[in-house]
Amino acid sequence: MAAALFVVGCTSSADRSSATTPPPFTSAAAATNSSPAAPTTEAVENTDVVTTTVVTTTLLASSVPGVVTTTTAVQPVTAESIAAEIAATERGIRDVSVPAASVAAFGRRQQRAYQLLARHPGLSDAVTALIPADVAVAFGLNVAARQAVADHASGSPPAAPSPTLPAWTIVEPRPIDELLADYHEGEAATGVPWQYLAAINFVETRMGRISGSSSAGAEGPMQFLPETFASCCTGDIDDPHDAIIGAATYLAASGAPGDMLAALYTYNPNEGYVRAVIAYASNLVADPLAYRGYHAWEVYVGSVAGTVRLPVGYAADAPIDAGAYARAHPDDVT
Repeated sequence: MAAALFVVGCTSSADRSSATTPPPFTSAAAATNSSPAAPTTEAVENTDVVTTTVVTTTLLASSVPGVVTTTTAVQPVTAESIAAEIAATERGIRDVSVPAASVAAFGRRQQRAYQLLARHPGLSDAVTALIPADVAVAFGLNVAARQAVADHASGSPPAAPSPTLPAWTIVEPRPIDELLADYHEGEAATGVPWQYLAAINFVETRMGRISGSSSAGAEGPMQFLPETFASCCTGDIDDPHDAIIGAATYLAASGAPGDMLAALYTYNPNEGYVRAVIAYASNLVADPLAYRGYHAWEVYVGSVAGTVRLPVGYAADAPIDAGAYARAHPDDVT
């Protein structure tokens, strides 16, 4: 299976002796003692095909107080349109007056806006110059996370697009409050900052949306190799609570919170992965409300048919033909 997950499962074989520790939650480049791993959904999204139009959503006042409705229009891709959409979505997910369903819609739009920016790298500088100051930190860290994966992959020959889609089941993630409670429990038990646990959960499986094994056999919402989980953790590898507590335990045993860089490299010895996790965690430190957007991000995988969204309800016991799926679900192909 050509997995879209980054982590090959919490590995512990890499030598950490040469790692240096940056200040906690910095987005600076990490050390380079990493080894290749299967690409994450972040890497898949960064390889999307360039498009010529963008679907933007304009917020309208609803007749129901406190409820946001949307309307959609197609316009040419410009730095102004991308920057406006990123600003609107970053603000929307932080608006505590917005109902949960509308917050999730903002999160999905946020994901697509950053995908669009990745498809149009020539507009990057212009978009950056147009980002308002109130969302500049979030913008910079989200771009840094995605760029970390792209930078790490740039030194390797591009992989051929997969003819199949993965043997996964896509499920609804646990509610925000439940997952936050699990992250905070892990922090209380081990000292590992909850933001790192959330960032790992996000990068690994989009908060548990992906139910299935990686190409290396890693399992569960935090993507443990079964033998690693059995040696360090308790409970059910597929249970979000047990997996999150297990990840906190494993990271603590690997040097966290005192040396988060070494702990993250032990979890996955891959520079792009570590830098992405640090950037996402940094965004959560800067503003915990950023989690509301990440919780809504969906699963996209690359294939010969294009980048395909795997919605909740997608289920495959074995890899399936990407072209056939795309023809049956054209609205899920970007």
